[in-house]
Amino acid sequence: MTRTSGYNVAVGLIVAVGSFTYGFGFASFATSIGQPGFFAYFNLAQTGPGAAYTNHIIGAVNALFFFGACVGALVGGPLADRIGRKHALLAASLVAIVGGALTAGSVHVAMLIVVRILQGSGLGALATLTPIYLSEASTPAKRGMLTGLHGFFLVSGYNCSAWVGFGCFFSDNLTFGWRGPLAFTCIPPLVLLVGCFWIPESPRWLLTKGQSDAAWRILSRLHSDPNDPDGMAAHEEFYQMKKQIEFEATNPSGYLAIFKTPAYRKRAFLSCFIQYAANATGALVINYYSVIIYENLGLTTYLPLLMYCIYTFIGAVGNLFSLLTVDKTGRRPVLLTGFIGVLICTVIEAAMVGSFIEGSDHSIAGQKVAIVAIMFFVFFYGLFIDAASFIYSAEIYPTNIRAPGVALATTTYFTACITFVTPGATAIASIGYKYFVIFACLTVFSIVVIYFMYPETKGKSLEELAELFGDPVVVHLTDATEEQKQDMDIEIKNELFAERKEDVKV
Repeated sequence: MTRTSGYNVAVGLIVAVGSFTYGFGFASFATSIGQPGFFAYFNLAQTGPGAAYTNHIIGAVNALFFFGACVGALVGGPLADRIGRKHALLAASLVAIVGGALTAGSVHVAMLIVVRILQGSGLGALATLTPIYLSEASTPAKRGMLTGLHGFFLVSGYNCSAWVGFGCFFSDNLTFGWRGPLAFTCIPPLVLLVGCFWIPESPRWLLTKGQSDAAWRILSRLHSDPNDPDGMAAHEEFYQMKKQIEFEATNPSGYLAIFKTPAYRKRAFLSCFIQYAANATGALVINYYSVIIYENLGLTTYLPLLMYCIYTFIGAVGNLFSLLTVDKTGRRPVLLTGFIGVLICTVIEAAMVGSFIEGSDHSIAGQKVAIVAIMFFVFFYGLFIDAASFIYSAEIYPTNIRAPGVALATTTYFTACITFVTPGATAIASIGYKYFVIFACLTVFSIVVIYFMYPETKGKSLEELAELFGDPVVVHLTDATEEQKQDMDIEIKNELFAERKEDVKV
């Protein structure tokens, strides 16, 4: 089995900056609406008769940001197939930089709404392209770890944005207090833009374009092993990739093919549903409106922002442990544990808010339990759901439809954000704890679907996962018999010998 080299990890870390860019850019607005200067600058009321109008404005900004993210995801998938994963990342970085700069420079609400759409399109494309690249560049044994970098860096972006917002809160310049977090969103995509000139193209994409020599040079470096000087493990992996991609090249590709082909439709359902289910826990609502939730729980001044920093830090640490363990534990048990854990926390949160915050008994103890329940919620979500959901969404597709497939899953994620996050400020203000009850019911449904419909995917190569969905696998590696392995090695050596003879003739 191929080894994950240090170079492979370094490339993965650079590409994962795209996930950090999305997380930082997404969360920047969550910290900006926690700044008094934001409401003063745009003449919005935090309390009183005008608060309902303010909630509608915040909801509109969020909805159109996610609309932009949907557009970016749907365009980013086909773009990655057309110009390559590397160049698509570069293009998305440029859009994110321009969108972030214009967002920070917004002078009225209308401008903020429009440019947030542009920024959302760049960030949505990055959220789609990053897991595609990471899954295609990884080894079967460490695919969970490398693809899991997407979730870890994404939540790390939330956390860094939270600390930036917390620091800006203490600025004497109230305008900088909300512009600062938005302006800093230009830095991560700039880092990625520079990194894109160093990372290689995805070897699997190169194979789809018939560039076998270039694909082999990149793969052999990504998966080099000092204990395997002849590179036989890498040759076996490349042989399997090449044969499977040659076979898949005869199959249809694109969005229409996904909806027309039964095996592709099943993959799309599993990939999209897990993204919907993750959002249906209420995670993004809690994340986006944390400041408002903590204020409702009795915290004031800088404390809501500080609690948001702690919340996102717990989520980032959970993602880190997840990517380090998911290749051993598997995807199914991790997802089931996570959804059951967040369900328990959501029920406790709803009970505490309903009984001790909105009810007649305004208990300080009840408020504290509600805050602790939120922290345990993000612990279960970060450790068991966040990284695993993105890993699963990216790995179950064959190469010929991976880019549009992941784009559909990411679009589902953003559509769920529109569904749940857009009315969040109004829902929290009007129906309170009942909003958490809705998420609890949806999570129960998700647990049932995952238990009965989701197969385990750990340990298999991307090519071998086709078998789980009824598609033929041209070459088996992980479960090949010794005789099959010997036959394959003989064929690989014959191909290498033929290539060397051609080189000598030239």
